[in-house]
Amino acid sequence: MRFPKAFWLLWCGQALNRVGILAPAFLVLYLEQGKLVDARTTPLIVGLFGIGVVVSGLVGGALADMIGPRRTIVGAQPIAVATALLYLFTTNIVALCLLALVTGFLSAVDRPASAGLIHKIVPRADFERAYSFYLVGFNIGMSLSPVISGFLLAFSPSLLFIVWAVCSALYGLLLIGLPADAVTVRRRASDTSLVRETVRSIAEPFRSRVLVAFLVLTFLMACIYLQVNSSLPLGMRSEGMTPGQVGLVLAVNAVASVILLPLAPRVARNMREEVPLALSAALIALGFGANAFAHSVPAFIVSTLIWTLGEVLWAPTSAGFVANRAPEGKVSTYQGSMFFAWNAAAAVGGPAGIVLAGAFGYGTLWLSVLALGLAVAVGFKALVGLPGFQPPPAAPEPTVQDRIRVS
Repeated sequence: MRFPKAFWLLWCGQALNRVGILAPAFLVLYLEQGKLVDARTTPLIVGLFGIGVVVSGLVGGALADMIGPRRTIVGAQPIAVATALLYLFTTNIVALCLLALVTGFLSAVDRPASAGLIHKIVPRADFERAYSFYLVGFNIGMSLSPVISGFLLAFSPSLLFIVWAVCSALYGLLLIGLPADAVTVRRRASDTSLVRETVRSIAEPFRSRVLVAFLVLTFLMACIYLQVNSSLPLGMRSEGMTPGQVGLVLAVNAVASVILLPLAPRVARNMREEVPLALSAALIALGFGANAFAHSVPAFIVSTLIWTLGEVLWAPTSAGFVANRAPEGKVSTYQGSMFFAWNAAAAVGGPAGIVLAGAFGYGTLWLSVLALGLAVAVGFKALVGLPGFQPPPAAPEPTVQDRIRVS
């Protein structure tokens, strides 16, 4: 774990930010508890939050490459503080919808920037290992967040936003401790040319055949994995499990991912690039497919452990796959395209799973997921035959002096 100080500042800031940031479920609970929205408005709030998340990957990545990942993350935090505090004084439904959109955007805008920052901070050979440790902090924060949010919502709902504001402010302050981004500021003729350049930057990853194929496969795999937020809890409830038992099963995923994530790069180290991608898809398919035969807590725990193995193998290797194919200075933009594909699946996979299970039963859903996941695994293995699969030669590693500028 010999990473630079800058990495650990990012690690601590991101973990702290995940603890405080407002999840959509608790946003809805807060609004409904305070009678600020009704049943007709709740889906709109959730949808706007989701739109913000989907857009944030593309915009956040392009912005990080244009002005620097540190500037992007630090600059977002005052907006997050202001957004959190505005909730305390807002009752107008239109304003609440706008705040939900901004909240979704802020919840994920830093993720491609963080990946780009890690790529600058550590040597290329250590990127997957560093990204795995980064995700450990991310998952720790995400695991603590619902526990703390649930307590705050019951004790004093306004504290949800105070804690979010404080955590965002601390996140920004921690990253101010990093030296300024080493980026070249280019002159632009007008705001129109700036917008045009941003759009071109966002579109760049989608011009590569191998990356487009990778992103489509990522979207399909995310449609499977994100059943964890929709059909999986409902499927467990249909088997007679209590909310506490459902929480126990999902807690196994959180604990196992924290333990296993640092080990994933070691497992994938001697594999060809497409192999861990295909293996992770197969494990996720088998794990969710095994739910068709699960009727008890132990059985669901076994299924969860299988797809968790796929999850922890996927996270660092997919980020490394994309980083390997990003031109110099475009790592965050390319990472943003992957977050876009993943987040877009939340708007499709979850609802589709619920509809399929409602029409044909959960057994049919899990077997369909198994078939789709195995097809995705074959697709990842076939990437090797596409033009552009071989990444361009790596740029020379920065000198010690260059690396100090961001670490």
